[in-house]
Amino acid sequence: MATFQTNITIDSADVATLKTQGYSLYAFKAVKASGDGSPTVWFKLDKNKLLTNTKIEWQENFSAYNSTSQIAPNTVIETSNTTTTDLGHTVKIDQNGNLLDTTNGIDGAVGFLNNAQQQFTVGISQEVAGVSNVLCAFPILGTGASRVITPITKILLIFSTEEVKTETVITKALSSGAFIDLTGVQSRDVVYSVTNGWSPKDKGAPWIANVSAFQELKPLLIEH
Repeated sequence: MATFQTNITIDSADVATLKTQGYSLYAFKAVKASGDGSPTVWFKLDKNKLLTNTKIEWQENFSAYNSTSQIAPNTVIETSNTTTTDLGHTVKIDQNGNLLDTTNGIDGAVGFLNNAQQQFTVGISQEVAGVSNVLCAFPILGTGASRVITPITKILLIFSTEEVKTETVITKALSSGAFIDLTGVQSRDVVYSVTNGWSPKDKGAPWIANVSAFQELKPLLIEH
């Protein structure tokens, strides 16, 4: 089971500024899927827990869920049922809306097959900082409809004063942020400054991109 991490270095004076002004750190994680879907807040680090060396660590521990929550901006996805799953598995929804994890799936992805005569919201959760949180939300039709979601190793980090719960649908960036690609590696080191924003610890690294405040997040975090 692979473990990934992003290490954030922040000057002590900047940490004090972030805490005083009420900034918390929000994280989002990208997936690949067809059709329309939305990202959700995957992880939140409260302002009181910020350090000069802050580490976000996550593992390839996945869960699948279904929900009757509607997918709309600023809506918290309340899961109806959850089951542990893994890449290459298919999660079947029975006539009563219950979930059954099976192994006959698509390599590198989590599949859903809805056998209920009811539409649901579905998606995957992934463990981050020891807690499994929803990271995306997709609609699925009833009676034989399917959905395939592939988690990818790209994350978005944003400092914001907005008070948003984890598992909330967010379609526009809360503030400026850093989109970090961990493809082929298990760790990245970044620096944050309240004056200069985000940057890689090794200058000129191509795996980080700046995200503007209010930028649309679907094209960034839901790859097709």
